[in-house]
Amino acid sequence: MNLLANQKLWNAVLKTPPVKWMLRTTLKTCPECNRTPLETALDNYAGTNHSSCSSCNLYAKIINFWIGFIQTALAVEKSRVSKLFADSYTKRAIKSIVLGFADFGFNRPLQIHAPLLVVWNFTHKCNLSCKHCYSDAGNLSKMELSTKEAMNVVDQIADFGVTSLAFSGGEPLMRKDFFEVAAHAVDSGLYVSLATNGTLLNPETVRKLKEIGINYVEVSLDGSDSKTHDLFRGKTGAFSQALQGLRNCVNEDLCTCLAVTATKNNLTEIPSVLALAEDMGIKRFTLFNFVPTGRGRDIIALDPSPQEREDVLNFLRRKLVEGPKLAILTTAPQLARVALQSQPPTQDDMMIPFAHMEAAKISKRAKALADFIGGCGAGRFYCAISPEGNVQPCVFLPIVVGNLKTERLKDIWLNSPVFKALRDRGNLKGRCGRCEFKFVCGGCRARAYSYHNDYLMSDPGCIRKLSEGD
Repeated sequence: MNLLANQKLWNAVLKTPPVKWMLRTTLKTCPECNRTPLETALDNYAGTNHSSCSSCNLYAKIINFWIGFIQTALAVEKSRVSKLFADSYTKRAIKSIVLGFADFGFNRPLQIHAPLLVVWNFTHKCNLSCKHCYSDAGNLSKMELSTKEAMNVVDQIADFGVTSLAFSGGEPLMRKDFFEVAAHAVDSGLYVSLATNGTLLNPETVRKLKEIGINYVEVSLDGSDSKTHDLFRGKTGAFSQALQGLRNCVNEDLCTCLAVTATKNNLTEIPSVLALAEDMGIKRFTLFNFVPTGRGRDIIALDPSPQEREDVLNFLRRKLVEGPKLAILTTAPQLARVALQSQPPTQDDMMIPFAHMEAAKISKRAKALADFIGGCGAGRFYCAISPEGNVQPCVFLPIVVGNLKTERLKDIWLNSPVFKALRDRGNLKGRCGRCEFKFVCGGCRARAYSYHNDYLMSDPGCIRKLSEGD
């Protein structure tokens, strides 16, 4: 495992002309079969390839040797890897990772060619008045992208090689051209998801989401009853509407997520909200880290203390170890650190969350992967777009680094000084900069910015104290 994690060694290898040539060659479209050797290799490994292209199959054998070497070194079952490689969206992500090695080298944490995820705040329009709204939805004074401009944004995202596009808001379903733009994103090969307050998810709307090919719907629920949720969302009846929206999605067999933002108001209800999601047959549960930005600045007193955050993360860790009925995710990067610290030294495998993505049980030999994949992904794994077309590192981190009306997403992603700074954990300051878990966690950069006006400072939500001055 030490060999796989040796950053200096692999960077030396990647800089050699033969390896650089090989990386680029694996991603060039073959004139004979109109596919890349990398695609052929992944299909071969998944057992789904029937290509007769001799040139691509030759390269594929070399690629598959290295895939097998890494799979064996990490003690991951081949069937698990094969299943991943059979997924078209995984293939897009792997292409971006391989290009990232060519662009940036072998870095800890990993740097990729194109974002795995772009979150698009599609509109400022909203039918609720949520107290924690990061986008201050309902403020209609700003000019949003036109339908034509929105379609161009989708083209930029798809052409660049982004894997997933999430429509958020405001309330995306309140924009009249949502289905037109979302269908174009699906047709462009993107994994498309919708983050909504759930109040507009009537049966007809949900059927339409299913028909156009939306992959995933996330509905926010900020309490286990109407008293907590409706007060937080600013509308009586919002809780029952959101629940019905979730049921409608489950009934249509849409992959559905229940999301909750942790505040002092609802910490004791989070276990009940998770149980509710399990009982409803929902497939994912996401705990959002509270970030005091947008209207959230007005309720900063509701930010959980470091101990309260640690307690809820330990609750999630225990649920992951027990084997929940649904996938559990969180935007709090500290969960990976909590998982590692709780790992019994005699246990051969462990449950570890990867960079806000799905947690997975891995062998001890694969533990180093957490350093390369884990931690805050702002400006590194994902970025955000505002309704006006502004590009930001994260929806919770309101630093504008470009605008898609006049610039290309590719140029912004590859060249933004802010993004470059976020990708290098050596730039972190304070406790986060000194912490042994800075690669697997790194703290929430949006929370650092909200509290310190500096996205490289420490996340004040962490319980760890590394010196008397912390």
